[in-house]
Amino acid sequence: VPPEIEISKQWYQRRVRGVNDFADAIYNKKLKEKEDEEKIPVFHGTIVTRENFMEWHANFLREKNAGKAVKVVSDKLTGKQIFLAKGGNIEISDQLLGEVEDDVEVDESLFDEDLEDDLMLSSDDEEGEEEEEEE
Repeated sequence: VPPEIEISKQWYQRRVRGVNDFADAIYNKKLKEKEDEEKIPVFHGTIVTRENFMEWHANFLREKNAGKAVKVVSDKLTGKQIFLAKGGNIEISDQLLGEVEDDVEVDESLFDEDLEDDLMLSSDDEEGEEEEEEE
């Protein structure tokens, strides 16, 4: 056999061996990935739909609020008591709020003193600013 053919055979065998090694590496990698996937447990439970969730949510709120009773301390309910009485629903009926007192007496003289003090302070501030601008 001529040496050129022998060299060609060796080259070809090295190339084939390299391709086979590469293919084996890919095969082994895929096999290892498949084995790893089989080790991970897969949860098979109930599929969550909007209806399932809404049913669960209603039951959850009912169970959560079952132990909580509305305690009336006075004739008016607090905001928290109203909220809990409605089952956690923000929409509040007027019946739970009670009657509103329209007639509220306000002593305006208390506000007049504060207003005068504020006016005095603001006029002093303005005078101080004018003096700074002149300098």
